Amino acid sequence: MASVTRSPRADRTQRRERIERQLLEATDRLMSEGASFTELSVDRLATAAGISRASFYIYFEDKGHLLRRLATQVFTDLTAAAQLWWSVAERGQRADLHAGMAAIITVYRRHQPVLVALNELAPYDAAVGDTYRELLSGVSTGLTRVITDGQADGSIRAQLPAATTADTLTWMVERTCQQNLPNRPGSYDAELADVLTEIVWSTLYFTGDFGALGCGERD
Repeated sequence: MASVTRSPRADRTQRRERIERQLLEATDRLMSEGASFTELSVDRLATAAGISRASFYIYFEDKGHLLRRLATQVFTDLTAAAQLWWSVAERGQRADLHAGMAAIITVYRRHQPVLVALNELAPYDAAVGDTYRELLSGVSTGLTRVITDGQADGSIRAQLPAATTADTLTWMVERTCQQNLPNRPGSYDAELADVLTEIVWSTLYFTGDFGALGCGERD
């Protein structure tokens, strides 16, 4: 049986992904304990993640670069959560949408410190801001496909402009979680999942007159 030889690039990519996950967990933990991202030194982050300072700088230029990479990891988790609904959206089941919303809230709750840091640094660090917007745009693009496919099979209201609706719903969920979860107990999450599910469901699947919602018919 022929042996499979891994390339140096594949090994490096795997090692980088492992280190990013270790740093994500360490950052979440340290910030949950009260530290702000700007206060965290590279030495402290590296020690908490179980890596050396030298290893940190092999993969990251600075803390801003680290935060951008951590954001990518978090949004990978958010997209996986959304897929609980997206991957079966053609069934048109409210329970699938609710499962996706609950999972998204869980990811926001788990990675809340990193997401708070992203929001704090985005206005002052152009690269961080660009990364945040690009990641949210990726989520919106995925939702646009769900809406477009649903419109094609007749399960989602055809009058809705798919991209604009996806952008609006994506930012609604993002802002709601970002602004409310840091100040609310974990018991709030189930209620929020119910409310977000109702809003998204009513927006996409409501069968009444489109104009009655205050949106005129599109040409």
